Amino acid sequence: MFTDIAGYTAIAQHDERTALELLEQHRILLRTCIQKHDGEEIKTMGDGFLVEFASALEAVRCAIAMQHSLYSFNAQRPLDKRIGLRVGLHVGEVIHSKGDIYGDAVNVASRIEPLAQAGEIFITQQVYDHVRNKLQNSIGYLGKRNLKNVELPVDIYKVMISVAQSVPAVSSTPTKHRVAVLPFASISPDPADEYFADGLTEELISVVSKVGTLRVTSRTSVMRYKATTKSLVEIAQELNVGAVLEGSVRKAGNKLRISVQLTDVQKDERLWSQSYDRELEDIFAIQSDLARRVVEALEVHLLIREKKSLERRPTASIDAYTLFLKGLHYRGKGTRADIQKAIQYFQDALGRDGQFAMAYAALADCFATLGAMGEAPPKENFAKAKELASKAIELDDSIAEAHATLGLVLEDYLLDREGAESQFRLALDLNPSYGKVCRSYGAHLAAQGRLDEAIIEIRRAQDLNPLAIDVNECAAAIYNCANHYDEAVDACQRMLELNPDHFPALQFLAETYMNQSNFREAIQVLQKALTLSKGAATVKGRLGYALARSNKKVQARRILKELLLDSNKSYVTPVAIAMVYCGLGENDEALKWLEREFAERPDMLLSIKVRPIWAGLRPDPRFIDLLRKLHLEGGGDRVLSKAS
Repeated sequence: MFTDIAGYTAIAQHDERTALELLEQHRILLRTCIQKHDGEEIKTMGDGFLVEFASALEAVRCAIAMQHSLYSFNAQRPLDKRIGLRVGLHVGEVIHSKGDIYGDAVNVASRIEPLAQAGEIFITQQVYDHVRNKLQNSIGYLGKRNLKNVELPVDIYKVMISVAQSVPAVSSTPTKHRVAVLPFASISPDPADEYFADGLTEELISVVSKVGTLRVTSRTSVMRYKATTKSLVEIAQELNVGAVLEGSVRKAGNKLRISVQLTDVQKDERLWSQSYDRELEDIFAIQSDLARRVVEALEVHLLIREKKSLERRPTASIDAYTLFLKGLHYRGKGTRADIQKAIQYFQDALGRDGQFAMAYAALADCFATLGAMGEAPPKENFAKAKELASKAIELDDSIAEAHATLGLVLEDYLLDREGAESQFRLALDLNPSYGKVCRSYGAHLAAQGRLDEAIIEIRRAQDLNPLAIDVNECAAAIYNCANHYDEAVDACQRMLELNPDHFPALQFLAETYMNQSNFREAIQVLQKALTLSKGAATVKGRLGYALARSNKKVQARRILKELLLDSNKSYVTPVAIAMVYCGLGENDEALKWLEREFAERPDMLLSIKVRPIWAGLRPDPRFIDLLRKLHLEGGGDRVLSKAS
């Protein structure tokens, strides 16, 4: 067995202290696994191990245990403090000499290990022959590879790792480093100045969450406690945080009075409090000081990059910043009408300061949101979002929101998977507590079949933003695709607790039942959803599918007829019609309507590769061609071995 840490050289060049800490943590974790599986550590080589085993099966089990251990270690850590392990395994004769081992077997193992990516285990045909049918893990065949200094091509396999079960959904022991910034109370004499308190809350969340060692609850969840009567203890329990920052804002003309306090809820101890009586022009200095004081009170060590981020002034124009805060206030409401108002305020802010990068980023997010909502024409909105996000990055490449929006556009609009992943990872590196991008990145990973990784990200999104309906929607979809049905049901129930009339929650719940072949329950749930949604096509499509699969084909065709008639009068998403045809087993028609969906809204098909509802279409060459056009071809975590 050869191992090494993916990207370790780059980590060491960027931050030598962190690199050494990660190296030591990795050695402790791996040595525990090696000893447990009777491996013999031959030597370490920088960030890698050379290990010998008497049994190929124990060697593979050890490699799996290593990856499980590291996934658990990484789950609650920022991207720049994670360990990505590559493992290569080969079976053959070796020569022992002076505490080292030599031979062709060692050479082959050393050559296949670098082929793997972080979190992967690659094995040769010889290892596969020893372990096939002896592991619960699936094994994917990757084909022949030419290896340096090896005469003939070598058959390479990948051991699929189901690590998601070992990663906790949330931290069971919240510390003071898990923080919620509650909505600041507006006590301004003019009710119209409420926007200032809301905008300031969102800005503080954004600033504090850039500190990598903190976990800061996202805006959507904390805003549910605006004007709440709940105690800090209740709020902390519901958000799973250990510290709460709360305060009030009074704005009278250009005069500001901001009062804040930070509380360690578990100890019932006030960590810090402060009042600021300043001019409006001092708002940036107040924010920087407030963020620094919070960090000091929580005893957090800041990196140089984080210090610079806390001190950065987003704009030189107070007028532009005031308009920007108004835009944040309306964007947070989330309706189409409010987002249009937010767009106007952000554009007005840019009229005062054309170099205001954060305003470009916020404006990009608004257009991307409208595009995702299906606002006509969606392609035009996505194109605007891409242009604006790129402009924001050009002005300031440290804005996580701009990278996240660009990633979303590359994913949904341009179908550029590699580009999207790069932008999502950049956003998370800049802001590890950015729950919105955890959700988007989780969906991106799931669409490609990387379900174990997707579950880790969506659990992190739920942890950071537990009361957000869109996060729980995404979670329900991912859990359904990964056969984690209990967690899918939990996500649906959470949505219904937040909004009993949210019919998409019932759609996902019905999918959970359908995936378990419980079509009777699915039909009952969908009939309720049909009433709540006033006949939404997406509900009808699922209902038609469930009826068809439960041999109620006459009723299914009645639903299909309704959808086809509706499509002649107004827009009906083609995927709903495809669902019914799929349930009926009429694959030609199902594929025809999926192709129509691809022509109109390819972003609506991003989960098609892993969604169980389409399982019957997957062997069809036309379905495979559709995946190719969506850039979703290739293997994923659910690829099975040749023996399966």
